[in-house]
Amino acid sequence: MGYSLDFRKRVLAYIEKTFVTVSLFAGNINADVFHAWVTQDLLPKLPGNAVIVMDNAPFHKRHDTKQAIADSGCQLEWLPPYSPDLNPIEPKWAGAKAIRRRERCPVDELFMEHIDYAKLY
Repeated sequence: MGYSLDFRKRVLAYIEKTFVTVSLFAGNINADVFHAWVTQDLLPKLPGNAVIVMDNAPFHKRHDTKQAIADSGCQLEWLPPYSPDLNPIEPKWAGAKAIRRRERCPVDELFMEHIDYAKLY
């Protein structure tokens, strides 16, 4: 079996140089999965004045997810459409993929055992 990073879907958040949360999902991420992740995992870990930056994935735009973010005191900002080069998380994924290739580990283990997060910056 290969070590494709796309074998599992992933969601992560970071503030400055600290990963706040990393979650791996066996199936596709849809609006229900994303809403649960935001409300149960992400928001409880963020300060109330955090700025959350998201791309325009359809599952990011669910009304009650946006409302939960606003109700938490966080500010939601959107990246322009089709602008992965402006997404601050993309270099982190590139670093994670490089570590995965070097360590030849499944994505499940990547975030749990092998990543030295300092190397992603």
